[in-house]
Amino acid sequence: MDTLADLASMQHHQQTTRANAGGLRTTDIYDNQGPGSGAVLTTVPGPLSRRATLDHTMVDHPSQTTSVRTLTTKTLSETDLQAVAQLIAYLATNQFSYSSHVQLIDLLHRGFRLHTQISSSTITRNHSRAYELLPDLRSAREAMDARFAVGEQLWVDWIEDEQLVATTFDECIAIMELCYKAVQEEPGSTKLWSLYASWMTSLYVAATSDTVAREAVDYAQDIQGWSAEDKVVAGEVCNRQQMLDVWARGARATKWRLDESHLLWNPYTELLLQDLARSASSDGISAMRAHFRDRLQTPHETWDDTFQMFSNFTSRYENQSYEGIMMTVNQQCAVTKTAYEAREMLELAIRKAHAADDRAAQLSKFTEYIDWETGQSRNSKKHAFVFELVDALYQRALLSFPANTELWEAYVMFLNEQIISHHRRDIDLLPVLDRSTRHCPWSGSLWSQYLLAAERQRMPFPDIGLIKHKATSTGLLDAGGLEEVLQVYVAWCSILRRRAFQEESTDEELDVAEVGILASIEDMQRLGEAKYGEEYQGDPNYRLERIYIRYLTQSRNWHSARGKWKSLIHSCGDNHEFWLRYYFWEMSAWGTISYSENAANTPSSPRPSEATNVLRTALNRPKLDWPERLIQILQYHCEDHEDAAEIQSASVQIWKAKIAVKQRREKEAIEAYEAAQTQAMFPVQSLNPEASADSAVSFSTSKRKRDDEINEPEDGGASKKPRANEDLDSAEKHELASDEHRRDRENATIIVKNIPKNTTEARIRQYFRDVSNGSFYMQHAG
Repeated sequence: MDTLADLASMQHHQQTTRANAGGLRTTDIYDNQGPGSGAVLTTVPGPLSRRATLDHTMVDHPSQTTSVRTLTTKTLSETDLQAVAQLIAYLATNQFSYSSHVQLIDLLHRGFRLHTQISSSTITRNHSRAYELLPDLRSAREAMDARFAVGEQLWVDWIEDEQLVATTFDECIAIMELCYKAVQEEPGSTKLWSLYASWMTSLYVAATSDTVAREAVDYAQDIQGWSAEDKVVAGEVCNRQQMLDVWARGARATKWRLDESHLLWNPYTELLLQDLARSASSDGISAMRAHFRDRLQTPHETWDDTFQMFSNFTSRYENQSYEGIMMTVNQQCAVTKTAYEAREMLELAIRKAHAADDRAAQLSKFTEYIDWETGQSRNSKKHAFVFELVDALYQRALLSFPANTELWEAYVMFLNEQIISHHRRDIDLLPVLDRSTRHCPWSGSLWSQYLLAAERQRMPFPDIGLIKHKATSTGLLDAGGLEEVLQVYVAWCSILRRRAFQEESTDEELDVAEVGILASIEDMQRLGEAKYGEEYQGDPNYRLERIYIRYLTQSRNWHSARGKWKSLIHSCGDNHEFWLRYYFWEMSAWGTISYSENAANTPSSPRPSEATNVLRTALNRPKLDWPERLIQILQYHCEDHEDAAEIQSASVQIWKAKIAVKQRREKEAIEAYEAAQTQAMFPVQSLNPEASADSAVSFSTSKRKRDDEINEPEDGGASKKPRANEDLDSAEKHELASDEHRRDRENATIIVKNIPKNTTEARIRQYFRDVSNGSFYMQHAG
């Protein structure tokens, strides 16, 4: 029933979102609205042509959800089966609903695990294969993987389920490939690396009957039923060196995981010790000693166990120098031990939050831990391992919160800083951004960073276009708000513009840039109108239009660029910043035309009349938000660049504008005063009906209250004192507002409680000097 309720709630939420879309307003449209049910990163089969990168059509996915049919199994209730059928039907038309994919997989997986426990405590692979909904479970997982990042726990469930049913050699190899795919997507997961390496060990043991290797690995499984031919092929695919390579890669990938790195390092080391025992050599002993020392100089939770393993190794192979070696290593690793001790309480806090299954507490503790760890970089000489530990901590947090956009953005910014500010060349940002956009495909910020990183690393343009196509092709990027879509288009159009004006650029690249920028502007307008109707007024910061103006300017197409500025007046004309940008552009264009294209610094250079007209046009708008600023700029501009006639003409306009602004500000002051008076006369009532009016007042105006009482007639007739706003012109009302404010300051009494005993009234009066000049009532603490 819970699943059915979740599905109904999700459908209701989407209907409500559509119904309320028309009520959104202009700039509010660009507020971050959250990911909702999430958007999707599509996998496009095959490379795209340059033309295709500008298209925005939906991409068909190779893996589809299971078809609707009659579902039967003994391990799920009728309610659960009904929920499965509804989820399958819903996903048939809503393929990009992340929560629906997860719910469907969880239900089918629960049925599978219950099926493996029926009638027998010893699970056989043939019994596991008899689960009626196994094809549906596999189809559901493949469909989700084609659209979203699966996540650590779902990968673990997927691999373990397939291990339970695998019988043939081909199925066992398919699990190996599935493990490889999982660790590529979640490279910091000790669970997935352990599954991968343990399975490789299982395949190796099945092919070679090397039971000694199996003893070193806790989770290796017995695989039986292979033919002699299968074992020969397996020996080539899963030989000992390949098995050890997987363990080594897992140990390196999780080396800086303080909490669980031993899950990979310990079994790997046991396997290496087995090889050394078979054929000990001086080179082998030296390599093993270096292997231990590297581990002991790396902070990790089981440092004492590692030290004991090293002690056993030394006593066996270098017993004659045992005491000296152990003393030297202990001294060299003092910093390492101190580093872990400094983080032990932070590790414990995360462990407690995880044990309590408190997701909010886990995120809070991870955030505190990351903040503390990054703070250690202020003294990098004293605190070693800073980058490695922060990097591992981010990966660890993202395994627990894979869809947390803010966490991904923080991780990307951390890596960016390391690359740019600390000149680290060993960081490859593109795989991280690829993973981030699979986990959070609704984040325009992550997609834009992906595009910029691809450009910075000189990725071929068709490949950059493919990234942009993945971001926008499904039409669901706007699940996080139009701002998310706009961020992708801004990054894309900026890349097109920069590419068009490189030294080796061709006319074709200029055309591609213009077509792409104009198409992006049209797409954003069409998307906004489709979502919000006539209320959509475009981007209030006109970012795409500014990129297009910059493109036209670099192309020296002054007329078209000016026309684009003029087309924006309708939607942006009341914003003084818009006019300033327009004015500065006109001045830049005038300077380029006058001194670059004509004879430089000649008396015949034209005046910047277009720039002058921009400022004069702006001052004619009655709702301009900050006309004072433009008045000042117009005055200085004319004095610097115009002739006497234009200066006199502008002076008249400036004089009129100043009068209009003065009247406007006086009117605004009166309206503000009247609003304050209304609020004072009709205060907001307390939410507690039993609270008295006196207890709710902490700032009193006693003198004005007495004046009101004196002027109030006893017979209930009209007051002899005129009302505050009757028969007063605007100047008098403005002065009255100032007088009332001064009386409030002079006659107010401020009550200050719980202050230290040594606090003087002079100190209190100094603190409240901007609030009141009246009296103070002080109540000291204690």
